[in-house]
Amino acid sequence: MKLSMMLLLTITTPVIASPPSLSVFQQSQVLTDFELDSMKGKYTNNGQDYYFGLQMQTQFIQDNGVHQQVGMQIEISQVDNQPLINITISDPNAVDSQQGIELDSLGQSAGLQQRIQIAGSENLAINELDMAQGRLTPLSHGINVSVGTTLVSQNGSTRFSANANSLGYQVELASGSATQGMSYQNGNGQLVQSIFIDGLSHGVINQSTLRYDGMPVGPIESTILGRQISDLTALGF
Repeated sequence: MKLSMMLLLTITTPVIASPPSLSVFQQSQVLTDFELDSMKGKYTNNGQDYYFGLQMQTQFIQDNGVHQQVGMQIEISQVDNQPLINITISDPNAVDSQQGIELDSLGQSAGLQQRIQIAGSENLAINELDMAQGRLTPLSHGINVSVGTTLVSQNGSTRFSANANSLGYQVELASGSATQGMSYQNGNGQLVQSIFIDGLSHGVINQSTLRYDGMPVGPIESTILGRQISDLTALGF
C-alpha cells in the first residue's frame, strides 16, 4: 500500500522546469543608430513622435495657352501616441464628385513609379521627386479634405481623391492627362507619377516632395515609400 502511494505521488507530482539560461546573451551588443539606419525598414520607439509628409504639385501649359497649377498634400504624424492624418488640396472651388481616379501602377513592385508617354512634337514632360528630412510648409491656399472624399474642380478638369488605394489627383489636358498619387495594392505601395500627351505644344511638370521627421529611415531608397504608404492602412485609411 505504501509502495503504491509512493508511485502515485511520483506520477502526479509535476516536474518543475529549470529556468532558461541567459548565457547566450552575455556577449550580445546593442546596435548603434548607424547600424540600424543601414537595415531595411524604419524604427521608432514606443510612443515616439514622428512625421511623414508628401506634397504633390503639377504645373502645366496647353496648346490653347491655359496655364495652371494643381496641388495636394498628405501629412501623417503621431503626437503623444495619437495618430493624425491631414489632407489638403489647392482648389478652394472644388465640389463633391462621385467619379474617382485610376492610378495605373507599373506591375506590382513597390516604391516610386514614373511614366511618360508622348505622341506629337514641341512637348515638355518632367517627373521629379525630392526626398529629405524635415517638414512640409502648408500648401498654398490649401483646404482640408476628409478621408473618403472625392472632389472635382469647378472647370471639371481635375479630380481629387482621398479614398483608399487612390489617394491623389488626375488632370485632364486638352490632349492628354497628368496624374500623381499613392496606391496600395496587393501588399505593395507605390507613388505614381504619370504624364500622357497626344498633341502639340504641351508642357507638364509633376513634382513630388517627400519629407520625414522623428525617425531614422536609413539609405534613401524608393522602397521607403511603400513602407510609409502602408502606414495609411494602419490608420484605417
